[in-house]
Amino acid sequence: MFDFSVPAAPVVALDDVRPLIMTMPAYWADGSELRWAEHAWGVLESEDLTTFQDPVEEVQVLCRVLTLTAVVRAFSDLTTGTNIDWKGALGTGPKSIAASLDQIALGRLAERLGVYSRLDGRETQAGLAAVVARKEWEEVTAALRGALGDTALFGSLWATRWSSTRYPLDDGALENVAGGGRPDKAKAFEWITEGMPLRP
Repeated sequence: MFDFSVPAAPVVALDDVRPLIMTMPAYWADGSELRWAEHAWGVLESEDLTTFQDPVEEVQVLCRVLTLTAVVRAFSDLTTGTNIDWKGALGTGPKSIAASLDQIALGRLAERLGVYSRLDGRETQAGLAAVVARKEWEEVTAALRGALGDTALFGSLWATRWSSTRYPLDDGALENVAGGGRPDKAKAFEWITEGMPLRP
């Protein structure tokens, strides 16, 4: 008997990206951003955003770790009233996430996504990865909002400032975060409900 089933696509699992997540720069001195990113990766897994068919798509999936880093930074900047500097959270050093990516596959990915033509040919690997991470923004944030809901997503991001936070938030923790009508909370929640728009 022939087996006509389609083999499962390879997956970039949490264990594969955990070393990359651990290189994410922390925004809060006593925060839980790294655990949030691990939780968010599980959401991306559930939304089929961690599978790939070839080395180029694998790099695309890995760039979504950078996108999660940018999400944390953008939200944190928004809640503290500073200008959003999502690129500043991506890192450029030899141990950064971008430095670990296959440079040839990254270049091919930029071409495949149609973003290479906007570059001047002198783009660093970190800069190119940032362009791809920005390109992934809408899909990643839509997956987070769709799977978690705006309230739970807001609560989980707000709670990254505390080291004691465990993800996913239980109902009690979510109620604690949602309590209090502070203007910074209202602004951050509104940003999420508006689709988490990110300026270049």
